[in-house]
Amino acid sequence: MIATLVAAQHEALAGLPVGTLPGSTKGAPLDPATLKRDATWRVALARILERIDVAGLPEPAQQARAALAAASADDLEAMADRFLGGDVKADQAAEMVFVAAALQVAWTRMAALLDAAALDPADAGQCPACGSPPVAGMIAPGGTKFGHRHLHCSLCATSWRYVRTRCVHCGSTDKISFRQFAGTSYLRAECCEACKGYSKVFYVESARTLEPLADDLGSLGLDVLVGEEGFSRVANPFVLGVMAAPDGNN
Repeated sequence: MIATLVAAQHEALAGLPVGTLPGSTKGAPLDPATLKRDATWRVALARILERIDVAGLPEPAQQARAALAAASADDLEAMADRFLGGDVKADQAAEMVFVAAALQVAWTRMAALLDAAALDPADAGQCPACGSPPVAGMIAPGGTKFGHRHLHCSLCATSWRYVRTRCVHCGSTDKISFRQFAGTSYLRAECCEACKGYSKVFYVESARTLEPLADDLGSLGLDVLVGEEGFSRVANPFVLGVMAAPDGNN
């Protein structure tokens, strides 16, 4: 289903209107909390709903698709507000997968037009383009023998450098530990004892192909493992409402 949805996202992105880009601003220019959202994301949603291969969708997803196609603009905007605010209930999860997909397309389109040199990561654990949490980190060879870590945004697909072995939630470098499944060298969960947050780290050298959002979804078992130990993070956008976000995080 997710592969079918991502294919529809790709089609929706082609020729999508630019949207309303912000002027000069401090902080993340595409932060949903401060950016005035226009109707571009609803154009993306309509394209996704129209072009997605329904044969690849289970019955609940087909019902959610039909409900969204019939929803008013006001209802769709309210759903976007709830998703961007992290307020996704279990009974809304099916519809929110499509809403999340459309918002990703719109924000990715805008982020691609920003001047990367004007963005200031400032060792932040949140996206310098839109302020959203990362979906995962990727470790690639370079610099020291330990390599570089790049975090990948869950909303606009921006990636940015971030210090190794440092909590993406609170910035602590103390009491950081790792969890992994036996025999799995390409993936670990970086766990912080200071704030009880965690993030996933993928190692490029240990796998032939990696894609942060897809491989995050493909490794939800690790989320269950570290969740049972009391660690938490903001869930992948496609499982919000199914895997609850931690209290106090958006």
